[in-house]
Amino acid sequence: MKKYPKVSVAILVIKDNKILLGLLTKKWMYNGQQVYGVPGRDIRFAEKIGDTVRRNIKEEFGCGIKKYKIISVNANYAFGNHYIGIGVTAEIDGGPKLLIPEDWEKWEWFDKDKIPQNLFPAAEYLIKSYKKNKFTVSE
Repeated sequence: MKKYPKVSVAILVIKDNKILLGLLTKKWMYNGQQVYGVPGRDIRFAEKIGDTVRRNIKEEFGCGIKKYKIISVNANYAFGNHYIGIGVTAEIDGGPKLLIPEDWEKWEWFDKDKIPQNLFPAAEYLIKSYKKNKFTVSE
């Protein structure tokens, strides 16, 4: 059976110069430790990027999107997968709720200069892109 890369979005929620990160449950341990990540999932067939962002934020937090911006494209190979991740920043309306407890333990706001070191690779790359303030691509 042939394998193909999948396409996903990774969403960096920004508010008042703070970044929203979720502590992933032990089910998603990476390199032997719990890590922080950002919301985002696969893009469905024929789904527009903006619709994917809106759907993910609704499913993950129960919030809507005020605006979003594409800031990066990232190749991610974690867990033996191959994803092409489209990184976006987004502003949400309202506060995040913990709607998928099997994936996330909690959501926390962090100052952009005080980000934890234990990050899932896709989140780490997206945060680096955001801090550079320019569109980036990684292979």
